[in-house]
Amino acid sequence: MRRFWRNRLCLMLGLTLLFGAAASALPDVPYQRWQLLDGTIHANARWIYERIHFDPTPIDVAFVGPSRLTQGVNAVQLGQELAARGLPSHVVNFGLPENGRNINALIVHELLKTRRPKLIVVGVIEKPSRFGHSAYKYIAPAADIVDPGYIGDLNYFSDLIYLPFRQLELFAARFFPDLFGLSLHFDPSQYRGSVVDTTGDVILPDGRIKNGTKPGGLKELHRGVTKLERSNNPPILPDRYRDLEFGDERHFIREIAKEAQAKGVQVAFLSLPYYTGPSALQEGALYAQFGPIWAANRFSRRSDLYADYGHLTAHGASILTNQLVGPVSALLRKAK
Repeated sequence: MRRFWRNRLCLMLGLTLLFGAAASALPDVPYQRWQLLDGTIHANARWIYERIHFDPTPIDVAFVGPSRLTQGVNAVQLGQELAARGLPSHVVNFGLPENGRNINALIVHELLKTRRPKLIVVGVIEKPSRFGHSAYKYIAPAADIVDPGYIGDLNYFSDLIYLPFRQLELFAARFFPDLFGLSLHFDPSQYRGSVVDTTGDVILPDGRIKNGTKPGGLKELHRGVTKLERSNNPPILPDRYRDLEFGDERHFIREIAKEAQAKGVQVAFLSLPYYTGPSALQEGALYAQFGPIWAANRFSRRSDLYADYGHLTAHGASILTNQLVGPVSALLRKAK
């Protein structure tokens, strides 16, 4: 009897794995993948895909990174300042909330498929996450989820388990797009435009909107800093194993730099500290291999410029953006 149930269990597991593999191999429409995040704090993913693939307006400077970058760089303002200097002025901020470098590399890959920006600026912080981005499993190609390209992907099995369900939904959405709320075709009337100002109100992880025009109170700022620093655990493994512990950051930063270099695109890094945060970057030596690091460290003591512990107010973003005009202009002149 025990053998019977063991064989039956093995059969069920085998069939489940076979079904999962078959479902994961179902074809999808990439544009629909990038709509799966509609209605979430990552809803900007749809616009990012549309801006890259459906809008013929050039992209000269692209920013990618976490929410500190999203809230900290005003693409509209920077474009206007560059245009006033007679420089290439089509700027986009492709930042998304939360940490995880794999999603930034995916955006850069999509961008460089058909575009040749002159500069990509990557937002970096004091200590990168050990995990990939939580939204990566929704928009990444199936092949990239199956083979992330490095050892130590701590999200690997959770992303892989979700893949068959995602592919089944996307496969069905090819034939019944309205039923799933996933458009097959780009609708220009719903498009947000060639440039979007991502600064101002902060979208919190629970979906609440934080007023980004007013500075946070000191008690609120310090409470947020304390919570962040409690979770900011230092490296656990020795330096020689850092590629394993922080594989997401290290692997995909190298991938971004490698792909950009192959296309003749310059790369720079923008360091965005949290309120009272340190100026040192854990991975600073890695970033310096591929481009200049622009640090906004002077902002970290200015409580009047932070909407919450990690994000600048719209006014703070305007000041930071103005300070970026010089170094960005210098690299654009170099690219001519």
